[in-house]
Amino acid sequence: MLRELLSKEDCSKCRLCCQFQEDELMDAPTFTEDEKKYVIENIDSKINFIKKGEIYQIELNREKNNIYKCPLLTPHGCILENKPFDCESWPYYVMKKDDDYVITLSNDCPIMSKMDEEKLKLFIDNKFKDIAIEIIKKYPDMITNYNRELKILYTINKKEL
Repeated sequence: MLRELLSKEDCSKCRLCCQFQEDELMDAPTFTEDEKKYVIENIDSKINFIKKGEIYQIELNREKNNIYKCPLLTPHGCILENKPFDCESWPYYVMKKDDDYVITLSNDCPIMSKMDEEKLKLFIDNKFKDIAIEIIKKYPDMITNYNRELKILYTINKKEL
């Protein structure tokens, strides 16, 4: 989804999106029922998921120094060809803030954190907001509450839903 902004090469060198600090565990990727079923049946039946409403959050593997990694991450990258929304849209987050939804930017992506903010907002306005609105409507349990004072790049108000 973000290939206009991030190259596959940049992402493969970094992989920060697949690693989590202890205070970021709430950001572990979530999967729909069909996505979870695909992983269990076609990738690894030992991968665990935690049911969160109508979605499933993948259980991360604890590594050294209290770093948690996605079990789908290999030394060669993610083994999923069709990534779930959380992975496909990172470093953007769609979050609930008061009565609105906001699109924020993670502080962790070394490439996008250096990009011009107007370019990031333009991408949201032209491409990403419609996908975000679809996810909000179809999978509201995927949307977490606004946290960590992340930079808000776009606000989706109720009228847009």
